[in-house]
Amino acid sequence: MSESVRSARPRDSVDRGLIVGVAVVAIVLGVVAVFFPRASLVTIAVLFGLSLVVVGLFRAVFAFLGKGLRSGVRWFVGIVGLLIFVTGIVCLIDPGQSLAVLGLIIGIGWLFEGITGILAGAVGYSAGPRWTAILGGVVAVAAGVVMMILPVAALAAFVTVGGILLIVVGIAMLLHLPARVRAV
Repeated sequence: MSESVRSARPRDSVDRGLIVGVAVVAIVLGVVAVFFPRASLVTIAVLFGLSLVVVGLFRAVFAFLGKGLRSGVRWFVGIVGLLIFVTGIVCLIDPGQSLAVLGLIIGIGWLFEGITGILAGAVGYSAGPRWTAILGGVVAVAAGVVMMILPVAALAAFVTVGGILLIVVGIAMLLHLPARVRAV
């Protein structure tokens, strides 16, 4: 066996294995998201709540143990940490409600983005034609309103579309695996 084949073979097999592993995980997560969007959203909400609890605890600990912090900064960081911690606990107590709040925040963001786009198009302050800025703004306002009215349903739709995309990407990865290197 030549030196180039010997050195290339393990790397190619690792790359193939890694690609297959990532593709399978993507497909499995996609199938779960498509067939169980509500459970997927609750899982996301619980993970979000857990991350807030951990971040809040770290901030609070840093506020008390951090070196060289002035008193005002120490209190501010401690209070923010406590607020983040409590928010995480609330998310864990009612994951569905935290999803509704997340959807509402996204909706408000899209509403403001849409209004900004419409105004930018109206006054001619856009990179492209005015009508595209206005159209994009109208679509963003409509999406924001839908998101604010039906936040959990809109997030479930996102999870379903995201799941479909994960399945497609996973299959595409499997279809484009590198060729196996054969020993000579």
